[in-house]
Amino acid sequence: MSTSAVSNQNVMQGIVNSSAGTAKERNTGELGKTEFLNLLITQLRYQDPLNPVDDKEFIAQLAQFSSLEQMQNMNNTISQTQAYALLGKKIVANFKDESTNVSTTVQGYVSSVKTNNGKVYVIVNDKDIPIENVTNVMDSSYQDSNISVYTGLIGTNVKGCVYDPSNGNVILVNGIVKAIQKGVYEDYAVVDGVKCEMSGIVDKNVGSLDDIKEYLQDNKGKEVSVYLIDRKSNVKVPVTATLKDYTISDDGTVNVTLDGVLVPIESVSNITKPQQTENY
Repeated sequence: MSTSAVSNQNVMQGIVNSSAGTAKERNTGELGKTEFLNLLITQLRYQDPLNPVDDKEFIAQLAQFSSLEQMQNMNNTISQTQAYALLGKKIVANFKDESTNVSTTVQGYVSSVKTNNGKVYVIVNDKDIPIENVTNVMDSSYQDSNISVYTGLIGTNVKGCVYDPSNGNVILVNGIVKAIQKGVYEDYAVVDGVKCEMSGIVDKNVGSLDDIKEYLQDNKGKEVSVYLIDRKSNVKVPVTATLKDYTISDDGTVNVTLDGVLVPIESVSNITKPQQTENY
């Protein structure tokens, strides 16, 4: 192998290594069109004059570059089309706060769409959500829905979510559907037997565990407004429902069982029939 060919190979390998590092930063598993073009230019610049790149090979490489650019432009156009189709619709998405590096689940209505450095975002609750982070889309035409189509849910065990519309916080819950209720903005499954950890009382400054215990004792069987918390994500959501039961562990953890929790039907992700005990 000639000295020129060895030099060419070394330079090309350096470009590949550098481009691979750039691709890793972009969280992708392939080279972009910029890296591909750099490779092509480097190959031409350092080619062996005695053994230049074949015309057919060069044309094939240009065709590959053109196809790559067209595919990336097409992907960007598709992403923009998908984002604009979500305007005014309610979505659930994963959101990562770059300042704290904390990931949370966001739920709300898409108010606008924007692009930045070729990436497409939908705006929900003043948060920029990458289009690929959207996990669930709920049609905004719920006000015209016929709730009778959901009566099959009554008596089933469902998994869904409760959320805080003021900030988009979401907590997953499950229980038995006892009724279907039509709301102003969405339809609900009225769910009994929801068990979750409680972190506080809405609109009450409770200073001690004894105060919480007294409140729960006085309101057992009555409607209460409490904060439910998911310890995994440390997310809190206010819920108004009937307090069926509660327990307080030795470490001060308060768990409540609630009836009549309103779970948006669009958020229901799992439906099962309750297990029945056979009589012999």
